[in-house]
Amino acid sequence: MPYPSHATPSLAASTSSVSHTRAFFLSISLLTAAIISAPVSANTKMQPAPPAPIVNSDNHILNARDVQIIFVDLQPELIKGSQTVKPEALAGNAAILAKVASLTHVPVTFSIVPVQGEAGHNIPELSQYATVNNTVPRVMAGTFMEPRLVSALASHHRKTLVISGFATEVAVLQTALDARKAGYTVYVAMDATGSRSGRTESAAMQQMEMAGAIPTSVLAVAAQLAPNFSKKPGSDVLATFDSLSSP
Repeated sequence: MPYPSHATPSLAASTSSVSHTRAFFLSISLLTAAIISAPVSANTKMQPAPPAPIVNSDNHILNARDVQIIFVDLQPELIKGSQTVKPEALAGNAAILAKVASLTHVPVTFSIVPVQGEAGHNIPELSQYATVNNTVPRVMAGTFMEPRLVSALASHHRKTLVISGFATEVAVLQTALDARKAGYTVYVAMDATGSRSGRTESAAMQQMEMAGAIPTSVLAVAAQLAPNFSKKPGSDVLATFDSLSSP
């Protein structure tokens, strides 16, 4: 049976439409392939992605066997200018953090700088925990600029670093950023870290957090290092809580 005369133009139009559609998708495919295979100019610099936070196992819960603590520039002449945490509270909270570390067998490292041309000294509250072997003097702003300190931290073979220090905008900030670059999971104990200004400390903390550092407290660290308060060392750690000072 012959088709009606009006069917032929419709079939031709349909065929033409299919051809145009195929040609369109073919051109898109060729263009995509050309973009993908195009060489990158020598002048084009690929921007590295910022380091992602290193996730601790157990949903960020601190593991005492993987933690070490660094105390940075907690020196009498320096911390007296602390405003965000009063000097007495800063010294007391840092001492409790050091005591908790001792109770839970977490290694500690101290970094100090010269003051007015004289050799630096840790605050008296830390003296019973600081020794010649775990104290590393330096003259640079950042702790990781001192090779001996980098080696001291690496020797513990623990990749979670808790920071306590002064001032947040300088030594603490640079320690946190450099530690992140070195592959450490970084926590900053805010009640054992001081600054001359709340405004500038906040800016420094934002920069650290963007790099993957995690703000925390002495209480939070202590409770995670020794979570069983019914027996030692947890019971001894629990006894230190009443001595903590509010920032």
